[in-house]
Parts: sequence; structure tokens; C-alpha cells
Amino acid sequence: MLTVTELHKVYGGGAGGRGRHVEAIGEISFEIAEGSFVCVVGPSGCGKTTLLRCIAGLLRQTSGEVKVAGTPVTGPPEGLAVVFQEYGRSLFPWLRVADNVDLPLRAAGKKREQRRRLVAEALDAVGLADAAAAYPWQLSGGMQQRVAIARAIAYQPRVLLMDEPFAAVDAQTRADLEDLIRSVWQRFGVTLLFVTHDIDEAVYLGERVIMLSASPTHVAEDLPIDLPADRDQLATRGDPRFTELRGRVYAQIQKAKLEGKSR
Repeated sequence: MLTVTELHKVYGGGAGGRGRHVEAIGEISFEIAEGSFVCVVGPSGCGKTTLLRCIAGLLRQTSGEVKVAGTPVTGPPEGLAVVFQEYGRSLFPWLRVADNVDLPLRAAGKKREQRRRLVAEALDAVGLADAAAAYPWQLSGGMQQRVAIARAIAYQPRVLLMDEPFAAVDAQTRADLEDLIRSVWQRFGVTLLFVTHDIDEAVYLGERVIMLSASPTHVAEDLPIDLPADRDQLATRGDPRFTELRGRVYAQIQKAKLEGKSR
């Protein structure tokens, strides 16, 4: 469903190419099968968000290729949705919750009855069926992020990209949202790429964890997560296998940090 081939990104150059060039992404390649849940982690500043923006067609890569369902990405592709960390800025405070969720459906030209059904289903999936008439500013941070997730899944994407979506909420809300996004993934069968800086979160959520090196970035390791499909915040995190996998990811990230300092 998603293929990244030798993706390379350089920033800068300035007018006439005389400015300083910064190689954000050295070369990244990976594939994600339809319906998979894959997490991406790496040291701070390694280009995780740059990678996601290139995949989403929001930023043009310097070289290499991204394909969604076999079609090269040259701009925001149809059938792909993104949930960002800054959910507060992605919601319109003057629109009610249902209208915020409905916005991309209206832009896509879907009929009113179909939009109502999709909005209702999405809000129910994130536990906000009773908040449809509220305004975003009347909701907690965690509930606002649920609205952003509902808006993304109401669009019925084939691929959902999430850029550190739970970084700005408290620990308890974060745990609830982690379980929510796994239930949404299982319910809708979407292909999900989840970027996070939290190692525990990556191991808890994903079927695979792609670990990135320090910039200029490449894939340091692609680790299958062989935990049970049904996960629980207490039982899963208390599983010795969880601890083992977490330790392996942690060691790889620490290695990437040291390599980055030595460059």
C-alpha cells in the first residue's frame, strides 16, 4: 500500500544555490503492506516529520520516490489522511464538532446523507457521539485530538499518517488514545504509519517499528513486534517480551544519538 524508495531530502541552497545545504534525509526505503500498523522512531532532529510530509505529498523530496497503492505521490494523494500533533490548530473553533469532522467530506463533494452517516460513525468510533454539537474549545485536549482522529477516519482513507499525535496530552489521556487508535485501526482496516519519539508507545502500538538513524537519515533497523494482537496497557507492558523489544529499540536509538554526535 505504501512504498518509499531511496527517499532523499536536502534543505537550503538559497538564491542561486549559494546558501548552506542541510541533508535532512540521506536515503530511506521501506514498504508497508495494506492494513498494517507501522511505527517510526528515531533521535530528535533525525527527520521523522520531514519523512512524513514527503509521504503525504506536503513536501517535495530531493530525489527518490513515494508510492501509495502503486501511484507515485506528487502532491497530497487521494485516499490519504494526516493527523498532526498540533490538533488545536487543525480544528476550527467556530465550527461545532460534527461540522469539523464533516469539512473534508463536504470539500470532497459527498452527499449530505452520506456525510451525516460517515460523521456519526466516526464520532462513535472515537467515543464522541454525544459531543457532536459542542465546540472544540469546550473540550479537553484529549477530546480535541479525538475530533481530529474522527475527521481523518470519516474521510475513509486507505492510508492514515500520524505525526506524534499524542505528544501534547497527559499520560493517562495518552494511554487512552493509544488504545483508541488501535481499536480504530482494527475496526476500519486502514494502513497506518505512526511517527513518535516515545519508544514504549511505538512498541505498544505497532506491528513493526522502523528505527531511523541520526541525520542524514537512513533506516537503522526494521523490527517486527511479535506481541499478541490484543494489547492491554497493564498486561502488554508487563510482558517480558515487551521489555525485551523496548530494550532493543532503546539501544538502537542510543546508538543513533552517539553516531550523530560523532559526525
